Amino acid sequence: MENKTYDQLIAELKEETLKLSSSDISMEDAMKIFEENIKRIQLAKEKLTEYKGTISKVLEDNKIEEFN
Repeated sequence: MENKTYDQLIAELKEETLKLSSSDISMEDAMKIFEENIKRIQLAKEKLTEYKGTISKVLEDNKIEEFN
């Protein structure tokens, strides 16, 4: 899961979250999806932090701009 891009992680989050709305899903399966989605969210946050660092380096030569 760690080698996936931010976009792949978000797509998986959307897909897996849709499964949670099914009335056929067991509580056990729902908990597995929930736990995996927490991992995906953490990895996506890490990717965004990496991207922010990369953007800061690119802008460093010219002017550092804060963005949130």
